[in-house]
Amino acid sequence: MNQISFENRFFEASFTLADALFTTHWLPSTYEMTHEEYKYTFMECARFIEEYKVQRWMGHTKDFAFIVTPELQSWTAGEFNQRLVNAGLRKMAMIIPTDYITHLAVQQSVGEMDRTRDNETFEVRYFDDPIKAEKWLLDE
Repeated sequence: MNQISFENRFFEASFTLADALFTTHWLPSTYEMTHEEYKYTFMECARFIEEYKVQRWMGHTKDFAFIVTPELQSWTAGEFNQRLVNAGLRKMAMIIPTDYITHLAVQQSVGEMDRTRDNETFEVRYFDDPIKAEKWLLDE
């Protein structure tokens, strides 16, 4: 088994064992997500990262339509981010959306994570090209 896949109502994900690469594709249904579903979904990703010792994460956010409130940005930067740090995630590539408002919400959320990290243990970069993102993730 070289690849593991799973999904829920808001994303499709796969994990390539050989590269320790976790890839998520957020779905337009994120527009209907509640605050509780946002937290649950992100913690589901954190549990997967912990269980499989994911080192690289590529998040396709083009269709991510949920508006992340300042309260959820803080939660993401705190509890969620700490789980990623503890799990040993090394790199995260965000494939940015073309829609400016969604782009801003995603960048603000991740930017909040960047600002609140005490010890930077993984690097976050933004890309508009998945091929370039994957190349960066797999470069040592």
